[in-house]
Amino acid sequence: MPYEVELENGTGFRVDDLAFDGSNWTTYREELIYVAKLEGVVGQFDGTDAPPVVGTEAYQEWSFRNSVATMLVTFTIPDSLLINFYDTKTAQEIFTQLENRFSK
Repeated sequence: MPYEVELENGTGFRVDDLAFDGSNWTTYREELIYVAKLEGVVGQFDGTDAPPVVGTEAYQEWSFRNSVATMLVTFTIPDSLLINFYDTKTAQEIFTQLENRFSK
């Protein structure tokens, strides 16, 4: 099911689901990055929002952003791909694995 976000002005954006074979990877990636920017979590995918020291308030805030970014991906990939990421701890790890698999 596509992930949709609506801005305060009513403008809506969506991330369509990634095809199992990755045939729509380029479009999916662009939509995902765009919506991640709108949600304020794009740094979770490119590594610019690195995790701070565990146990700090900064880590709790980072962990929330990581959860939002992870949700963006896991809600928009097929279950047959999702099972590969059950042990993955960060959105960046998931994104990197998908990019390595489907980038041409």
